[in-house]
Amino acid sequence: MSYKRKWDKKLRRQIYVHRLVAAQHMGRELMPGEVVHHRNGDKQDFSPENLLVLPSQAAHMAVEHVQRKKAQGLEPLFDLEDMAVRSGKRSI
Repeated sequence: MSYKRKWDKKLRRQIYVHRLVAAQHMGRELMPGEVVHHRNGDKQDFSPENLLVLPSQAAHMAVEHVQRKKAQGLEPLFDLEDMAVRSGKRSI
């Protein structure tokens, strides 16, 4: 199943609904490079609680890695909280 899109009359192009919802919830446009992650993996769940805005595709890959390993009952290669502390951010 693909990501749902909506026609934006102002921009005159289609935009992804999950990005629109995340931007509205944060009260600002998404920055270039920011990625919206669906916490529960359901691409059709647009609830703000399910959407996590990440600063980059690299951060998104890290989150996906940790979720995948935990779902398999394995220990992730790294801890996201440790990464956030090292980068000077409270959360990714």
